[in-house]
Amino acid sequence: MAGQLDEAAKQILGTLLADFTDRGLTAQDLKSRYEGPQILSVATAVCNIDDITQVDFDVAFSDLEKQKLINTGPMKPYENPPGNNIFIVGMFSAREFVFLTEEGYKAARKAPNRPQRVNRVVNHVHISGGHFGHLQLANGEHVNQNMTIAENSDSEIVSKLISILEEQGQIVNKSQCADLAAAVAAAKDGDGKEAKSLMAKVCGPVWESVQPVMWPIVGELLRKSLGL
Repeated sequence: MAGQLDEAAKQILGTLLADFTDRGLTAQDLKSRYEGPQILSVATAVCNIDDITQVDFDVAFSDLEKQKLINTGPMKPYENPPGNNIFIVGMFSAREFVFLTEEGYKAARKAPNRPQRVNRVVNHVHISGGHFGHLQLANGEHVNQNMTIAENSDSEIVSKLISILEEQGQIVNKSQCADLAAAVAAAKDGDGKEAKSLMAKVCGPVWESVQPVMWPIVGELLRKSLGL
């Protein structure tokens, strides 16, 4: 059982718990070594918290591994060098991604281990064939991973845009919702300039930060309207 965790360890568990919850994963996923976010993405998110350095992250990460609260993957077979007289059979972690164990999930859920604020990570955003990797938003915040937009209704797309803004702490009022809906409609009509203008108006000062995530969603509608 985990003892008192330091802030870096709490942030790592909190970030992984947010990822796990946002993706709607289950107890069975914990048992089956689910594929979690990239270690580099988690490090980037955690080190964006004040007073947490890369060294803090590395030490906390190692401690959490020793306590079996987190694990890494994927597992790959050991490759024996050609001509080696000793043949080793085994598996090792390629240490590309990190995930919560069952004990880690329980530790992350405990109130003393839950930080007031965590940064979310994104490993990939898939939009009808497009792929956008490691998209970082303002102040180190990240939207949920595995966001998929295909044949969603206008309201679903607007809801997704709103959720991205809310991840940044923005409160979206009715007028702004209407502008986002108008931006979606403009994109579907092939008017990219109007769509982008409306979105920039709604987003205000965070537009530059969220544009790499939000615009591809609306841009895909524009692309389809233009037959591209």
